[in-house]
Amino acid sequence: MFLYSNKIRLLLILPLLLASAVAQCADDDNWRFSGFATVGASYSSNDELAFRSSYLNKPRKHFNVFTDTMVGFQFNYHFSNDLDLVVQAIAQDRGDSEVANYFEMAFLRYQFDRNWSARVGRMNYNAYLLSEYRNVSYAYPWVRPPVDFYLPTSSVSYVDGAEIQYRHNANDGVWQHTFAAGKSESNLFALDSFTTIYYDYVLNATTTYEAYDWLVKVTGSYFMGDRTRISGGDFEGFYDSLLAVPDVLWPGVDEVYDHLHMDNEPIWYLSLGYQYNNDEWLVMAEMVAMDSAWTLLSPYVSGYISLGYRFGDFLPYITLAGIEETESSRQLPVPDFSKAPDAETAQYLGLLSFASQEISNAISQRQRSVGVGVRWDVTPSSAIKFQYDHYWIDVPGYALWGVSLYQQVSGDHMSNVVSLTYSTTF
Repeated sequence: MFLYSNKIRLLLILPLLLASAVAQCADDDNWRFSGFATVGASYSSNDELAFRSSYLNKPRKHFNVFTDTMVGFQFNYHFSNDLDLVVQAIAQDRGDSEVANYFEMAFLRYQFDRNWSARVGRMNYNAYLLSEYRNVSYAYPWVRPPVDFYLPTSSVSYVDGAEIQYRHNANDGVWQHTFAAGKSESNLFALDSFTTIYYDYVLNATTTYEAYDWLVKVTGSYFMGDRTRISGGDFEGFYDSLLAVPDVLWPGVDEVYDHLHMDNEPIWYLSLGYQYNNDEWLVMAEMVAMDSAWTLLSPYVSGYISLGYRFGDFLPYITLAGIEETESSRQLPVPDFSKAPDAETAQYLGLLSFASQEISNAISQRQRSVGVGVRWDVTPSSAIKFQYDHYWIDVPGYALWGVSLYQQVSGDHMSNVVSLTYSTTF
């Protein structure tokens, strides 16, 4: 109830901020206001796995109008020709009650000269093709970015820190290089629990080359995960229970604890993106490799390729995508039940072992998808999109979907997701 009332309060406050900003912009040429919105409806056919487009949003089963619906506002203020302020706020179906986390961007930017610039504050995580406008549905062809690739990246949605950028012309194109450093925090939601990940520091470097109709982007990132907090279950008590089990009853229990308890672990991220757009043909493709010592973020490779062709105001497209673990699902050591002094102890050890294995399985990411859709540009600033996606989900490998805490999922799954949205900018 508290979370719901916070969302209602935010939705009531945003129109007041909007009215104030528009009035301010009318009186001062240094201000610029813009916004974007999406209203959508979707249906997911799977009865056990809840669909979601981001770890930050609530998973939803079957028909719902929340998965893709959002509204966002952006304010720019120019203090001078060289210094400006950018603030972007978004209201959507998040399970997060912290109003500060609805602000995707809030930074100061300084242009040293025509080549060098810097940003300080809260910035988008600049690691993929859609980094600057991931939440602006009107800016890309699909109902939502391919979830096989973009959903895992939502574990880092922003960086609080500083970024330096260098741009220069070369060979009939433009090179752009960036380096950012800072910290981050993410709330990842399941059906009845959420996990907060704290990153001590984030280092991110990108190189982009853009010429005429095409663009290539390469990104490398390094994270140091500080700690995690899982709400919705007594995980501290669970960890303490593992530590209390003597090795004679459970050979390798220390290994189980180390596998599940996540503190001060590094993460490496490398991605490559390509886009071609000549106003008729549209090709977009990205791939990523992530390596992590954290159980919660298992190492994986993922990618997609999307092809579309414009017929006037209509853009039909097809997308192939997938994600695969780079390490096989781990079979954890099990207790030596023959050493249990009584049946009650054996049952207790069995429950601990089962829960440990289910937690390990729940973070596996293995699925493939095909999506077809059409975008209709109704006006120069609005579009209607229809999309059908079919997913093949290997089990264990359902981490991109929402499940209940300790829910046991067996057998491979499939899901059909049908979506219709209206998106606009203003």
